[in-house]
Amino acid sequence: MKRVALRWGFLLAGLLALLAVLGYLAQSERRRLVALEREQVALRARARALEAELWARKNPKEVLRQAKEAGFVPMAEGRWRR
Repeated sequence: MKRVALRWGFLLAGLLALLAVLGYLAQSERRRLVALEREQVALRARARALEAELWARKNPKEVLRQAKEAGFVPMAEGRWRR
């Protein structure tokens, strides 16, 4: 009877240890997943900001302003200056 109880005790202890290890692994995986989700949100926000900046830079008035700052003269104005 003593040997049977000892076997069941070791079996239960082993199962508890296995359960503890699996719980630890699940928690660490969850923490890693939360970190990745936060990074994904930050990257999406950065992508939206970059897209907004791109559209702002593609605005024809902005392109004309930057061209004039760089010394370029639009063709229509250049013809009238002659």
